[in-house]
Amino acid sequence: MNSIIRGAVAGALITVALVACAQPAGDEASGIEVAARFGDNVITVAELEEAAGGQLVGLYQQIYQVKDQQLRQMIYNQLIEEAAASENLTRDEYFKREVLDNVSDPTDEQIKQVLEQYRSQLPADEEQARGQVVAFLSQQSRAQQEAILKDKLMAGADVEILLDPPRVKPVVDASTPMRGPENAPVVIVEYTDYQCPYCVRAQQTIAAILARYGDSVVHVFKNLPLPMHAQAKLAAEGALCAGDQDKFWEMHDWLFANKSNISLETMSAQAGVLELDVPTFTSCVETGAYRAQVDAETREAGSFGIRGTPGFVINGRVLSGAQPFDAFAAVIDDELKRLGLPVPGAEEPEPETAPAPES
Repeated sequence: MNSIIRGAVAGALITVALVACAQPAGDEASGIEVAARFGDNVITVAELEEAAGGQLVGLYQQIYQVKDQQLRQMIYNQLIEEAAASENLTRDEYFKREVLDNVSDPTDEQIKQVLEQYRSQLPADEEQARGQVVAFLSQQSRAQQEAILKDKLMAGADVEILLDPPRVKPVVDASTPMRGPENAPVVIVEYTDYQCPYCVRAQQTIAAILARYGDSVVHVFKNLPLPMHAQAKLAAEGALCAGDQDKFWEMHDWLFANKSNISLETMSAQAGVLELDVPTFTSCVETGAYRAQVDAETREAGSFGIRGTPGFVINGRVLSGAQPFDAFAAVIDDELKRLGLPVPGAEEPEPETAPAPES
């Protein structure tokens, strides 16, 4: 099986360079790959990719997702053929037994719940609307049963996915707030805006992730204040100033809880509540001690194609928007598996059921 996967990866994999990571090849004198020359000027491929980095990252991610989906489908198709043959069944017979025969009819309660939730989007005719809901729920049940079969076959075959996703490299140093072990195998970098409603909601998801994965993850916080939110940049600087007195996360929580009431005065008042040295805190904000850092983090996010909030980078893999818990868990679980580490069980409730747009 590994030879099949390796062959599929080798056939599909292309070499891509992310944000100033071009492989030198070409210019005989310097070994640097040149994209253009005009007069005495030279533009290298590395310079070109750095300038276009934000756009390229999204394209590389789309390419990877297509490859990954196709690769997993190829593996699944072969595994199901082998499983059927081992029991002297046709693929259709095996699929019927393992999937179709286990699809459950939707209950009246399920139908009623979906009808009520999506009534405005369904046909006015009650019978027609009910028919669409029943079809939807039946298809959902079938998809769940097939997902169970896929997981069973993949686990039984000891499948090893070697296709690596595109990755970026955020800068993390002593000035970057973080919580969790510095040597955790999974690093989650969050780019956020204190006045973004979707960022507020994402904090529940982050809390659930930290609760489930414990010492397996470290949460790194970075700022991406958007121009549409007048006090977001001030808030970002204020939280970092509070961090000088070891109260970053306390100020972070207060800012998200009071996103509509942020000013130097309210932050200074909260600094007093947190028992900070208020004059020192106020001076830090007024002099813009962390303005350059906030600007640098904003530029970094843009270089990764993250221009809305919230945005995340998980072990170098970009995940944009206030995604549901499952979207984070899928990436984190995959990273742990790639490192040969155990994956915690799904014990925590999922605070989100559907992705929200970026602010």
